Amino acid sequence: MPGQPAAPELQEQIRGWHFLEEGLRGQVPREGDARRFLATMVCHACHALGGASQSAPPPEKRGLETRRSMSSEVPTTNWGNHRPAGWRAVWLRLLHALPSGAAWRRIALWLRKPLKQALGELADIEVWGLKLRLCSRGNLSEQRLLLMPQFLDTTERNFLARELKAGDVFLDIGANVGVYSLWVASRCEAGVRVEAFEPDPELCRRLRFNLQTNGITRVTLHEFALGRAAGEATLVAGQGNYGENRIETSGSAGRRVRIACLPDVLRESGIKHVKALKIDVEGFEVDVLSPLFEQASTDLLPEIIVCELTSHVERAPLHQLLARHGYQLEGQGRLNGIFRRSAR
Repeated sequence: MPGQPAAPELQEQIRGWHFLEEGLRGQVPREGDARRFLATMVCHACHALGGASQSAPPPEKRGLETRRSMSSEVPTTNWGNHRPAGWRAVWLRLLHALPSGAAWRRIALWLRKPLKQALGELADIEVWGLKLRLCSRGNLSEQRLLLMPQFLDTTERNFLARELKAGDVFLDIGANVGVYSLWVASRCEAGVRVEAFEPDPELCRRLRFNLQTNGITRVTLHEFALGRAAGEATLVAGQGNYGENRIETSGSAGRRVRIACLPDVLRESGIKHVKALKIDVEGFEVDVLSPLFEQASTDLLPEIIVCELTSHVERAPLHQLLARHGYQLEGQGRLNGIFRRSAR
């Protein structure tokens, strides 16, 4: 009736839409308002879809599932067989619709927790215009691509999208499931060539499936590691996270994998100039890049290098190596630095 206060649920919705309007105008909302609004939206969506739900497994079972997913192979059945349905699909669309930015990222981290527990191990989703099959457990990079793609190395990805042009070559070293390779293939000009390097057979299987599903042919997947010299080394599995896999040349327990030297690979592939290179190989970066600087011609040195920025002692030699060869920090994301080689 006129003049009567709105019901609490309606008041909550009004506050929520006011918050959304502020967000669309570029203002930073109060986190409490944002959380209440998003929770209200999800609850209404769940109610409309019949409240289909499943309880999250207890912590000890979730740990078991994570450990199991580290050793299991992702099925290669047709894409679409593992699409989230019901409230999970609505919740995932809501997560993907959030704008990028620090305040929104905090909200997304809060909002993803129940969905992460409720999703099955596999999810077939669409990201960046691509049809992807992603695993929700056992690989942090893959999980971020599944749940929060707009917050995943946003600065670095946008920088590469601006810089890479037809005829350029991009190297994705330590590709994991190919976040950077898939981004470049989906957003950069058709003539950009991508060379992805990943020694883990299961991660290669996942990336190959997504490339084939989308008919992407300009990404070449090299299923071996890079190092100072050709030979073999040990791939040591990360504890609960494929992203922590590392290469060791000592007698560690693990899978034996092939090692190639980057200048040799570029020469054999007929590559004469590299525009940009992204590298994330868990402390093995100097071993990978040193032969390039020592053996390759100046024309072959990448103009742009994206790598992790950290104050850890083991990473300092990488930054010193880049500085010696004329690279200066031009941009910075949450975790990575973007280095550009100055003209000499």
